Amino acid sequence: MASIRSRACARKCRQERRSGFTLIELLVVIAIIGLLVSMLMPAVQRAREAARRSSCINNMRQLGLAAHNYLSTHRVLPSGYIQQQGACDYLISPFNEPLIAPISNVPPVPPAPSAYDPLSKTIQIREWALNPEWGWHALLLPQMDQTTIQINYNVPKNDPTNWQMCQVPIEPYICPSAAYPSSRPANLGYTSYRGNLGWWPTLDSMGQPMTPLNNGAFFGNSALSDRDFTDGTSNTLMFGETLFGGFWNDRYSCCARARDDMGNSNFDTYWNVPTNPSPCPQPPTVAHLFGFGSYHGDVSVFTLADGSARTIAKNLDTETFRALCTRNGREPIMNAF
Repeated sequence: MASIRSRACARKCRQERRSGFTLIELLVVIAIIGLLVSMLMPAVQRAREAARRSSCINNMRQLGLAAHNYLSTHRVLPSGYIQQQGACDYLISPFNEPLIAPISNVPPVPPAPSAYDPLSKTIQIREWALNPEWGWHALLLPQMDQTTIQINYNVPKNDPTNWQMCQVPIEPYICPSAAYPSSRPANLGYTSYRGNLGWWPTLDSMGQPMTPLNNGAFFGNSALSDRDFTDGTSNTLMFGETLFGGFWNDRYSCCARARDDMGNSNFDTYWNVPTNPSPCPQPPTVAHLFGFGSYHGDVSVFTLADGSARTIAKNLDTETFRALCTRNGREPIMNAF
Protein backbone atom coordinates (compact mmCIF):
# COMPACT_ATOMS: atom_id res chain seq x y z
CA MET A 1 0.00 0.00 0.00
CA ALA A 2 2.82 2.37 0.82
CA SER A 3 4.46 1.70 -2.56
CA ILE A 4 1.21 2.49 -4.36
CA ARG A 5 0.98 5.83 -2.52
CA SER A 6 4.61 6.55 -3.35
CA ARG A 7 4.06 5.91 -7.08
CA ALA A 8 0.91 8.11 -7.04
CA CYS A 9 2.82 10.88 -5.30
CA ALA A 10 5.63 10.63 -7.86
CA ARG A 11 3.17 10.89 -10.77
CA LYS A 12 1.54 13.95 -9.14
CA CYS A 13 4.92 15.65 -8.62
CA ARG A 14 5.87 15.05 -12.28
CA GLN A 15 2.54 16.53 -13.39
CA GLU A 16 3.10 19.62 -11.23
CA ARG A 17 6.57 20.09 -12.68
CA ARG A 18 5.23 19.81 -16.23
CA SER A 19 2.70 22.66 -15.62
CA GLY A 20 5.46 25.36 -15.97
CA PHE A 21 7.29 26.69 -19.09
CA THR A 22 10.41 25.07 -20.36
CA LEU A 23 13.42 27.25 -21.20
CA ILE A 24 12.81 26.80 -24.93
CA GLU A 25 9.16 27.79 -24.58
CA LEU A 26 10.15 30.89 -22.62
CA LEU A 27 12.71 31.91 -25.26
CA VAL A 28 10.12 31.46 -28.02
CA VAL A 29 7.65 33.70 -26.16
CA ILE A 30 10.33 36.37 -25.62
CA ALA A 31 11.26 36.24 -29.31
CA ILE A 32 7.62 36.65 -30.36
CA ILE A 33 7.20 39.64 -28.02
CA GLY A 34 10.40 41.20 -29.37
CA LEU A 35 9.17 40.72 -32.94
CA LEU A 36 5.85 42.35 -32.14
CA VAL A 37 7.58 45.30 -30.46
CA SER A 38 9.93 45.74 -33.43
CA MET A 39 6.92 45.83 -35.75
CA LEU A 40 5.04 48.28 -33.53
CA MET A 41 7.80 50.82 -32.80
CA PRO A 42 8.19 52.16 -36.38
CA ALA A 43 4.44 52.73 -36.52
CA VAL A 44 4.57 54.59 -33.21
CA GLN A 45 7.49 56.72 -34.43
CA ARG A 46 5.65 57.53 -37.66
CA ALA A 47 2.59 58.57 -35.69
CA ARG A 48 4.69 60.80 -33.44
CA GLU A 49 6.42 62.39 -36.44
CA ALA A 50 3.05 62.99 -38.12
CA ALA A 51 1.90 64.81 -34.98
CA ARG A 52 5.10 66.88 -34.89
CA ARG A 53 4.75 67.72 -38.57
CA SER A 54 1.16 68.86 -38.02
CA SER A 55 2.37 71.09 -35.18
CA CYS A 56 5.05 72.54 -37.48
CA ILE A 57 2.44 73.29 -40.15
CA ASN A 58 0.36 75.05 -37.51
CA ASN A 59 3.41 77.17 -36.56
CA MET A 60 3.86 78.12 -40.21
CA ARG A 61 0.20 79.07 -40.49
CA GLN A 62 0.67 81.36 -37.49
CA LEU A 63 3.60 83.01 -39.27
CA GLY A 64 1.50 83.59 -42.36
CA LEU A 65 -1.37 85.03 -40.34
CA ALA A 66 0.99 87.27 -38.35
CA ALA A 67 2.62 88.58 -41.55
CA HIS A 68 -0.77 89.46 -43.05
CA ASN A 69 -1.86 91.15 -39.82
CA TYR A 70 1.37 93.17 -39.97
CA LEU A 71 0.54 94.02 -43.59
CA SER A 72 -2.96 95.16 -42.59
CA THR A 73 -1.54 97.40 -39.86
CA HIS A 74 1.52 98.87 -41.60
CA ARG A 75 0.52 98.48 -45.28
CA VAL A 76 3.77 96.58 -45.87
CA LEU A 77 5.28 93.30 -44.76
CA PRO A 78 8.05 93.43 -42.14
CA SER A 79 11.56 93.99 -43.42
CA GLY A 80 13.75 90.95 -43.68
CA TYR A 81 16.19 92.83 -41.46
CA ILE A 82 16.89 96.44 -40.56
CA GLN A 83 20.32 97.39 -41.86
CA GLN A 84 22.67 99.45 -39.72
CA GLN A 85 25.95 101.06 -40.67
CA GLY A 86 29.10 99.94 -38.87
CA ALA A 87 27.47 97.13 -36.89
CA CYS A 88 29.89 94.53 -35.52
CA ASP A 89 28.94 90.91 -34.91
CA TYR A 90 28.96 89.23 -31.49
CA LEU A 91 30.60 85.83 -31.06
CA ILE A 92 28.41 83.28 -29.27
CA SER A 93 30.83 80.59 -28.14
CA PRO A 94 31.30 77.92 -27.11
CA PHE A 95 28.23 75.71 -27.42
CA ASN A 96 28.03 73.36 -24.43
CA GLU A 97 26.69 70.81 -26.91
CA PRO A 98 27.65 71.05 -30.59
CA LEU A 99 24.90 71.41 -33.18
CA ILE A 100 25.16 68.47 -35.58
CA ALA A 101 22.95 68.82 -38.65
CA PRO A 102 22.61 66.29 -41.50
CA ILE A 103 23.07 68.30 -44.69
CA SER A 104 22.84 67.22 -48.31
CA ASN A 105 25.46 69.48 -49.87
CA VAL A 106 27.85 72.39 -49.43
CA PRO A 107 29.07 74.84 -52.08
CA PRO A 108 32.05 73.68 -54.15
CA VAL A 109 33.73 77.08 -53.75
CA PRO A 110 35.38 78.66 -50.68
CA PRO A 111 34.82 79.38 -47.93
CA ALA A 112 34.40 75.70 -47.14
CA PRO A 113 33.11 74.79 -43.69
CA SER A 114 35.91 73.35 -41.59
CA ALA A 115 33.51 71.25 -39.52
CA TYR A 116 31.93 69.44 -42.49
CA ASP A 117 32.25 65.66 -42.51
CA PRO A 118 31.86 64.42 -46.11
CA LEU A 119 31.44 60.80 -45.00
CA SER A 120 28.46 61.30 -42.69
CA LYS A 121 27.40 64.50 -44.53
CA THR A 122 26.97 66.41 -41.30
CA ILE A 123 28.04 69.87 -40.21
CA GLN A 124 29.14 70.42 -36.62
CA ILE A 125 28.79 73.94 -35.23
CA ARG A 126 30.28 75.09 -31.93
CA GLU A 127 30.09 78.89 -32.33
CA TRP A 128 27.74 81.44 -33.84
CA ALA A 129 28.15 84.93 -35.28
CA LEU A 130 25.25 86.97 -33.93
CA ASN A 131 24.50 90.09 -35.94
CA PRO A 132 23.32 93.20 -34.02
CA GLU A 133 20.65 93.99 -36.61
CA TRP A 134 17.02 92.98 -36.00
CA GLY A 135 15.05 90.79 -38.39
CA TRP A 136 11.44 89.94 -39.13
CA HIS A 137 11.26 87.52 -36.17
CA ALA A 138 11.55 90.48 -33.79
CA LEU A 139 9.31 92.77 -35.86
CA LEU A 140 6.49 90.18 -35.87
CA LEU A 141 6.44 89.67 -32.09
CA PRO A 142 3.27 91.76 -31.46
CA GLN A 143 1.41 89.87 -34.22
CA MET A 144 2.64 86.56 -32.76
CA ASP A 145 0.97 87.50 -29.43
CA GLN A 146 4.37 87.89 -27.74
CA THR A 147 3.50 91.23 -26.15
CA THR A 148 5.53 90.50 -23.01
CA ILE A 149 8.73 90.71 -25.07
CA GLN A 150 9.39 94.45 -25.13
CA ILE A 151 12.34 95.36 -27.35
CA ASN A 152 13.82 98.85 -27.27
CA TYR A 153 15.08 99.45 -30.80
CA ASN A 154 16.77 102.70 -29.72
CA VAL A 155 19.47 100.89 -27.78
CA PRO A 156 21.87 98.11 -28.85
CA LYS A 157 20.86 94.48 -28.84
CA ASN A 158 23.31 93.67 -26.04
CA ASP A 159 21.75 96.27 -23.76
CA PRO A 160 20.88 94.34 -20.55
CA THR A 161 17.12 94.75 -20.99
CA ASN A 162 17.14 93.83 -24.67
CA TRP A 163 19.47 90.89 -24.01
CA GLN A 164 17.04 89.56 -21.43
CA MET A 165 14.26 89.76 -24.02
CA CYS A 166 16.45 87.89 -26.54
CA GLN A 167 16.68 84.98 -24.11
CA VAL A 168 12.93 84.34 -24.08
CA PRO A 169 12.15 81.10 -25.98
CA ILE A 170 9.27 81.44 -28.46
CA GLU A 171 7.63 78.08 -29.03
CA PRO A 172 5.89 78.93 -32.36
CA TYR A 173 9.31 79.77 -33.82
CA ILE A 174 10.61 76.21 -33.28
CA CYS A 175 9.75 73.06 -35.23
CA PRO A 176 8.95 70.19 -32.81
CA SER A 177 11.00 67.78 -34.94
CA ALA A 178 14.15 69.92 -34.80
CA ALA A 179 17.19 68.34 -33.14
CA TYR A 180 18.84 71.27 -31.34
CA PRO A 181 21.16 71.22 -28.33
CA SER A 182 19.14 71.17 -25.11
CA SER A 183 21.41 73.80 -23.58
CA ARG A 184 20.73 77.01 -25.50
CA PRO A 185 23.97 78.93 -26.28
CA ALA A 186 24.02 82.14 -24.22
CA ASN A 187 20.47 81.08 -23.28
CA LEU A 188 19.21 82.62 -26.55
CA GLY A 189 15.90 81.59 -28.11
CA TYR A 190 16.08 79.25 -31.11
CA THR A 191 14.19 79.50 -34.37
CA SER A 192 13.61 76.91 -37.10
CA TYR A 193 12.09 79.24 -39.68
CA ARG A 194 13.55 81.65 -42.21
CA GLY A 195 12.05 84.10 -44.65
CA ASN A 196 12.37 83.61 -48.39
CA LEU A 197 15.22 85.73 -49.78
CA GLY A 198 14.56 84.63 -53.37
CA TRP A 199 16.86 83.16 -55.97
CA TRP A 200 19.76 84.56 -57.98
CA PRO A 201 22.98 83.14 -59.44
CA THR A 202 25.90 82.99 -57.06
CA LEU A 203 28.39 84.30 -59.65
CA ASP A 204 27.82 86.61 -62.59
CA SER A 205 29.08 86.05 -66.15
CA MET A 206 32.50 87.45 -65.16
CA GLY A 207 32.86 85.03 -62.25
CA GLN A 208 32.30 87.73 -59.64
CA PRO A 209 29.87 87.46 -56.71
CA MET A 210 26.39 88.27 -57.93
CA THR A 211 24.65 91.37 -56.60
CA PRO A 212 21.54 90.27 -54.65
CA LEU A 213 18.43 90.56 -56.80
CA ASN A 214 16.10 90.98 -53.80
CA ASN A 215 13.43 88.99 -55.64
CA GLY A 216 12.05 87.13 -52.62
CA ALA A 217 9.58 88.06 -49.91
CA PHE A 218 12.21 89.49 -47.53
CA PHE A 219 15.58 91.24 -47.75
CA GLY A 220 17.45 94.11 -46.11
CA ASN A 221 15.14 97.07 -45.40
CA SER A 222 12.42 95.51 -47.55
CA ALA A 223 8.96 97.05 -47.46
CA LEU A 224 6.82 94.93 -49.77
CA SER A 225 3.05 94.84 -50.10
CA ASP A 226 0.87 92.20 -51.70
CA ARG A 227 1.01 94.16 -54.98
CA ASP A 228 4.74 93.39 -55.23
CA PHE A 229 4.02 89.66 -55.62
CA THR A 230 3.32 89.82 -59.34
CA ASP A 231 3.84 86.06 -59.71
CA GLY A 232 0.83 85.56 -57.44
CA THR A 233 0.77 85.09 -53.69
CA SER A 234 -0.22 81.44 -54.08
CA ASN A 235 2.86 80.83 -56.26
CA THR A 236 5.48 82.48 -54.02
CA LEU A 237 7.13 81.20 -50.86
CA MET A 238 7.09 83.50 -47.83
CA PHE A 239 8.56 81.40 -45.00
CA GLY A 240 10.25 78.02 -44.91
CA GLU A 241 11.79 75.79 -42.29
CA THR A 242 15.47 74.90 -42.13
CA LEU A 243 17.66 72.36 -40.38
CA PHE A 244 18.83 75.16 -38.11
CA GLY A 245 17.24 78.57 -38.31
CA GLY A 246 19.55 79.97 -35.66
CA PHE A 247 18.25 82.46 -33.09
CA TRP A 248 15.12 84.56 -33.52
CA ASN A 249 16.95 87.77 -32.55
CA ASP A 250 19.69 87.33 -35.16
CA ARG A 251 19.84 89.02 -38.58
CA TYR A 252 21.79 86.03 -39.97
CA SER A 253 18.78 83.89 -39.05
CA CYS A 254 16.49 86.06 -41.14
CA CYS A 255 16.35 84.38 -44.47
CA ALA A 256 17.35 81.58 -46.83
CA ARG A 257 17.53 81.45 -50.60
CA ALA A 258 17.95 79.06 -53.49
CA ARG A 259 21.47 78.75 -54.90
CA ASP A 260 22.66 77.67 -58.31
CA ASP A 261 25.88 75.99 -57.14
CA MET A 262 24.41 73.22 -55.01
CA GLY A 263 23.98 70.68 -57.78
CA ASN A 264 20.65 68.93 -57.43
CA SER A 265 20.42 69.72 -53.71
CA ASN A 266 17.69 72.31 -53.23
CA PHE A 267 17.07 71.36 -49.60
CA ASP A 268 19.11 70.68 -46.44
CA THR A 269 22.06 72.75 -47.70
CA TYR A 270 24.65 74.77 -45.82
CA TRP A 271 27.22 77.49 -46.53
CA ASN A 272 29.00 80.26 -44.68
CA VAL A 273 29.98 83.85 -45.40
CA PRO A 274 32.71 86.13 -44.02
CA THR A 275 31.59 88.42 -41.23
CA ASN A 276 32.50 92.01 -40.38
CA PRO A 277 36.13 92.91 -41.14
CA SER A 278 38.22 95.24 -38.99
CA PRO A 279 37.94 97.67 -37.26
CA CYS A 280 35.45 95.44 -35.44
CA PRO A 281 37.16 94.12 -32.27
CA GLN A 282 37.82 90.37 -32.45
CA PRO A 283 35.02 89.60 -34.88
CA PRO A 284 33.93 86.01 -35.58
CA THR A 285 35.37 84.82 -38.87
CA VAL A 286 32.26 83.35 -40.55
CA ALA A 287 28.50 83.33 -40.25
CA HIS A 288 26.71 80.02 -40.66
CA LEU A 289 23.83 79.93 -43.14
CA PHE A 290 21.39 77.13 -43.92
CA GLY A 291 19.12 76.67 -46.90
CA PHE A 292 15.56 75.46 -46.63
CA GLY A 293 15.18 71.96 -45.25
CA SER A 294 13.71 69.96 -42.40
CA TYR A 295 13.83 66.94 -40.10
CA HIS A 296 10.58 65.67 -41.63
CA GLY A 297 12.18 63.15 -43.95
CA ASP A 298 11.21 63.67 -47.59
CA VAL A 299 9.14 66.84 -47.10
CA SER A 300 9.65 70.36 -45.81
CA VAL A 301 7.02 72.83 -44.59
CA PHE A 302 6.51 76.26 -46.18
CA THR A 303 4.20 79.23 -45.83
CA LEU A 304 3.06 80.74 -49.12
CA ALA A 305 2.56 84.46 -49.55
CA ASP A 306 -1.23 83.99 -49.43
CA GLY A 307 -0.86 82.86 -45.81
CA SER A 308 -1.44 79.15 -46.37
CA ALA A 309 1.00 76.51 -45.09
CA ARG A 310 1.77 73.16 -46.65
CA THR A 311 4.46 70.53 -47.14
CA ILE A 312 6.59 70.41 -50.28
CA ALA A 313 8.51 67.31 -51.37
CA LYS A 314 12.29 67.65 -51.25
CA ASN A 315 12.60 66.02 -54.67
CA LEU A 316 10.84 69.02 -56.24
CA ASP A 317 12.52 69.87 -59.52
CA THR A 318 14.94 72.79 -59.45
CA GLU A 319 13.13 75.04 -61.94
CA THR A 320 9.87 74.86 -60.01
CA PHE A 321 11.65 75.50 -56.72
CA ARG A 322 13.41 78.58 -58.09
CA ALA A 323 10.16 79.86 -59.57
CA LEU A 324 8.48 79.54 -56.18
CA CYS A 325 11.32 81.47 -54.53
CA THR A 326 10.89 84.52 -56.77
CA ARG A 327 7.94 86.86 -56.37
CA ASN A 328 8.30 88.74 -59.67
CA GLY A 329 10.15 86.51 -62.12
CA ARG A 330 7.03 85.78 -64.20
CA GLU A 331 8.04 82.10 -64.39
CA PRO A 332 5.12 79.76 -65.06
CA ILE A 333 4.76 76.91 -62.57
CA MET A 334 4.88 73.94 -64.93
CA ASN A 335 4.66 71.16 -62.34
CA ALA A 336 2.56 70.45 -59.27
CA PHE A 337 4.29 71.15 -55.95
